[in-house]
Amino acid sequence: MPAFSTVPELLELYPNAFNPEAAKGMDGVVQLDISGEKGGTYYLEIADQSLDIEEGRHADPEVTIKTTAQHWLDIHRGEANPMSLMMQGEMSVSGSMAMATKFQNLFDV
Repeated sequence: MPAFSTVPELLELYPNAFNPEAAKGMDGVVQLDISGEKGGTYYLEIADQSLDIEEGRHADPEVTIKTTAQHWLDIHRGEANPMSLMMQGEMSVSGSMAMATKFQNLFDV
């Protein structure tokens, strides 16, 4: 995967890294609340094995993930583990844990 240093740069790579086969049967919205410098608020709509990424807040997401930009980037670089970050209180996931788990496997990053 090409280099990225900000969350917007990373999200630009998501469509090409998206694995439609892994999204089979998924239909929902993942809200990303990424704080700090180089972060942002985005939601990802997954339906019919397709992905749509929008900036902003969705009215009714299935799952919301909150963390810092640095942690989100580190996860995608393989330098941080989401479960460890959650246990340390550095990342929170609310809503459907099943959706969060599936989301984790949607991208070939």
